[in-house]
This record gives sequence, C-alpha cells and structure tokens, in this order.
Amino acid sequence: MSETPKSLIVLEFNELCPPILNRLMGKGVLPNFRRLHDRSEVFVSTTNDESLEPWVQWVSYHTGQPQTVHGITELDQGHCITLHQLWDRFAEEGKSALVFGSMNVSPSKSDRVTVVPDPWSRQVPPSDDAFQVFHRFVAHKVTEHANPDADGGARDALAFGKFLLGHGLSLGTAGRAASQLLAERFGKRDRRWHRATILDQLSWDVFKHSYRKRRPDVAFFFANSVAFYQHRYWRHMAAEEYSAKPSGAELASYGDAIETGYRGLDLLVGDALRLVGNDGAVVLVTALSQEANLKYEDIGGKFVHRPRDFRKLLDWLDAPASATVEPVMTHQAWASFEDEAGARRFETALGQVTAAGEPVFAWRRDGARVMFWCNFIQPLDEAAQMHRGNGAKVPFSAFFAPVGYVNNSQHHRDGAFWVMSPGRPHRVATGKLPLETAAEMTMNILPGRRQPLRKVA
Repeated sequence: MSETPKSLIVLEFNELCPPILNRLMGKGVLPNFRRLHDRSEVFVSTTNDESLEPWVQWVSYHTGQPQTVHGITELDQGHCITLHQLWDRFAEEGKSALVFGSMNVSPSKSDRVTVVPDPWSRQVPPSDDAFQVFHRFVAHKVTEHANPDADGGARDALAFGKFLLGHGLSLGTAGRAASQLLAERFGKRDRRWHRATILDQLSWDVFKHSYRKRRPDVAFFFANSVAFYQHRYWRHMAAEEYSAKPSGAELASYGDAIETGYRGLDLLVGDALRLVGNDGAVVLVTALSQEANLKYEDIGGKFVHRPRDFRKLLDWLDAPASATVEPVMTHQAWASFEDEAGARRFETALGQVTAAGEPVFAWRRDGARVMFWCNFIQPLDEAAQMHRGNGAKVPFSAFFAPVGYVNNSQHHRDGAFWVMSPGRPHRVATGKLPLETAAEMTMNILPGRRQPLRKVA
C-alpha cells in the first residue's frame, strides 16, 4: 500500500462533540467511527474566533484564517469571502474537487471545482445547473421546517424525487425514508424530527453518486443533523443538567434523538472508508461542538417564534416589492434591498413594531442586507396585538407561528479533527489544535506544491 494517498474525503459533520463520540464509541454503537478513530491521528480542535453565535468557524477552517482576517459574521455571506478556500488552493495545484453542502462557501473560479452550497445559501448557487433542483428543494425544506404554514411544494417534490432516482438513491435510504413516513403517520410518538437524518442520507447518496462519476481528487461533504438534534434535544439527552425537566412523553419521543443522529452518520463514515479504499485519506472535522445551555432555565427554556410568511410581513412593514427574504436558521432571515438606504428604512420600520409593550424585532445590518428575527423568547398571550408606529395593529399570531423551545445547547469552541491517511500512525494528541492549523494539515495530506494564502483575484 502506498503511503501517499491518491484521494481525500473531508467529512464535515457539524458540531459533533468529542465527549459524546467517545461515550458512544465506548458503548459500541458507532463501529465505523471507531474504525476511523483507531486509524487516525486524533486531535481536539479549537477556535479563538469571537463569533460562535452564529458560528463562522467553517469559514475559518476553509480559509485557514481566523474571523479577524476573513471578516464573515453570518450565514449566507459566502459571496463576501475574498480569500481562497481549501478547494481553490487544491485546484491551483491541478487537483479536482467536489464541495457538497459545505457552509458559507464562495463561488469557485476554477472549473476543476464543483460546488453545491449549503441549504442556507441564496447568494451562491450550485456551480453545476444539474444540482439546481436538488439545492432548491433541500433549501426549502431546511429553511421552512419550522413554519407550519409552509407550502408543501408538490411539483418541486416530484422533481426532487426524479432527480434522486437518476443520482444515486439507494435502496437502503429509500427504505428508511418509507419507514420514516409510516412511523410519522401511524406511530404513537413524534418521530418527525428523524427527517434530518434521512435528509443527510439522501444527500450522501447524491454525493456518493457524484463522487463515483467525477472521481475528484478531494471531496467535502457537510452534514447538519446532529447539530440540529443537539440544539433541540440536549435537554432530553441530559435532563439531570437542567432545572426545567422534560416530561415523560417528551423523553419517550426525543430522548434517543441525539444518539440516533450519531448512529446515522456512522453509516456515512463506513461508506466513506469504502469509497477511498486503502489508498485514500479521510478527514473528520466538526469545526465546533456543543454543551448544555443553562442561560434560560429561569424562564423554563428559550421559546422562539417564526414569521408565517415573510413576504406578507415585509408588505405590512412597507418594504419595497424588490426586497427579497432569505431565511437561515429556525427563526432568522436576511432581508435584501437594492441599496443601503432601503435597508436603513427597513431598520426604522422594524424598530417601530411592538407587542405587549416590548419591541418585536431584533436585527443586524450589513450594507444593503438586514438579518432580523423575533425578539420574544417566551410564549405570548394568544390575544397579543402587534403595533406599528403609524397606528396599524394586527394580532401577533397572524404573522408569527410558535416554533417552541430551542437552544437547549450552545456552541463550544472545541471540536473533533481526525486525520486517517496511509502511513500515518494512530495517535491521540494532547493539547488543542487551532482550527486554522487544521486547515493547513488538510492541505498537506495530498502531495503537491503548496500555494500561499491569497485573496481571490
């Protein structure tokens, strides 16, 4: 076996936690993670970036530079990145790359790189039009999952199903998806949350099909199901840490959600090891991890609200018809305007809205875009009215739907970084590895002439 790897797959499993990985591997339920771990150099990565909420550590990893250099502060800002990312640097060395779902990516300027952006990306489209159907459907489902009034999109669902049939849908995933739908319809417990794992597995099937067809030198695959489960259900995994305890019914429905997520990703790890074979390398990187969030225990947990229809909300706020909305995480969204003056007027309108005597909105502006969200973190009385400064008023519930209790966990600066490569001995490193150093280590796995970091031309 050659000690020079011929290919590399980077598994970007968002916010997996080293202590949970160790516990579940010790329990024997993650056999493929165990195989990867025992063949890898194992590091705990860490970051000194200021922003963890929302996180930008994937940009720090992809550029090899901290937030103070890359300057990204929000989701859907990939188009603002001026530094070359890992795949661009590989392309400069003549290597081909497949980037599948990676978070906050910039458009690649190389035809050696195929980019399918994350579901929260509206400013950076897939580099290959063949993935438009896939990206549009997944983005809708991910960004609208918390909206009870969201359109099911039957036409897009049919197009998505047709796409899957032609792009690697496996019998195993199809069977799990069918079982999931049956469990939702006929089961006694809430299992809808399990859709996040099914989505990761559908995405992996498409990634695997593309990987086998394109045979890239390096490929990146991003999965978010576990990060989602941890934020929602950490309270149910570790109820003893919280003063506000979940009920028995909630524990029955959600107590196994986080372990289920890790077990789902374990299947993908096994596939990745088979894809690269004995001559390839696999990297596991999580960018961050999570820990219990106890900041809201005095109010029984954080409860959030999401607009039912962003367009109707913008119309009520007298935003111009040209303004667009790009939802991101759970209850947050960007509003994009033609110019900065329009964004400033929207800020003014947001600041004039109250309910129960309190401001309804919080926001951050970046040029001609405004990231905004509902400021209330507790349930509101059903009769609550929403008032504008011009005297207009509507029921709060006409524009907002309750999402429920979220953020049971919070981000932690440490993450997992494992490197499995031919000829590389297994060891568990002491100390912590800066995330930017992890990026350079990733670049050095495949042979080639190293390119210095520079801005995009």
